[in-house]
Amino acid sequence: MKNCSKDFYLSALFCLIVSAFFVLLTGCTTRFMSVKEGNFDVTIPPTMKGAEYEMKENSSIRRVSLDIRRLESQKTKLSKVKTGKAIVCDWDASCGSRTDYSEALEPGKANINYVFKSWPVALSFEWLEKQKIRFISYGMGLDLMPYFKVSVGLNGSLGEVGLSSYIGLDASNTNYTYEGISASSPFIQSWPEPTHNNSSYSGYQYHLRGGFSGYATVFFGPVSLTYSPSVQSPWLWTDDLGGDSAGYADLIPPNEYELTFEFPIYFSNYFGATYTYHEKIQFSVGLTVVNGIQLKERLYFGSGSIAYLF
Repeated sequence: MKNCSKDFYLSALFCLIVSAFFVLLTGCTTRFMSVKEGNFDVTIPPTMKGAEYEMKENSSIRRVSLDIRRLESQKTKLSKVKTGKAIVCDWDASCGSRTDYSEALEPGKANINYVFKSWPVALSFEWLEKQKIRFISYGMGLDLMPYFKVSVGLNGSLGEVGLSSYIGLDASNTNYTYEGISASSPFIQSWPEPTHNNSSYSGYQYHLRGGFSGYATVFFGPVSLTYSPSVQSPWLWTDDLGGDSAGYADLIPPNEYELTFEFPIYFSNYFGATYTYHEKIQFSVGLTVVNGIQLKERLYFGSGSIAYLF
């Protein structure tokens, strides 16, 4: 029994040492990437709206929605995407603003396209609550990948207004060419010196997306008309992308480079109409218009949905 206990602690200690070693390896390398040109998928945002009918005071209800859209993709070029400067030094991955750097990426222009994707089916589930005229809803959805959303506002006899936000996961097909630099600290002397390479990458990458919107709805009996403007961040908090291993393939599995630019935000505007049948079923049609300061074109996506209230 004592031998088994001793073997267990030795195995646990070995695992901790190995884990710490690989954490040390991954933490001692710096890579920077300057994207030259490429395409990045963007999933169109979920529709953010309120109840779309006058709810009873001090009531709550659940809503399950099925959105139906055309499967399509639309590409638009981004303007004024600038890459910044980055440097690495001999055996010093964090050389800051030193002037004796070994390799550098100079500022430049990135030729980047957003490829907006509209998936044919999307599902969502929401909890809707109303206290006097105060309204709140929260829920989750599946639009290829999962997301979570919340809305707060006012719901009255003539209409409703409110604010919404969401955050979710996205899986984007990417392909791009880039210029990269890499450097490591001298924990293992056989590691390569700072490198400068030109390469390309193609594949799916997972990241977060999110948005913030307002909405205003007018009621005409069982029919409601909604307008919802929003600002969207399609690659939320993304500061690195996949690339080749640049000489470190045998030592560091995650081949990621820090970016020298930020993914631009964009705007979306939703215009929709909904018919609510006996506060049980909702039929909706809508149009989402995508544009932005750095988007070269204005894009249009139509949709329809059916929801069950219970």
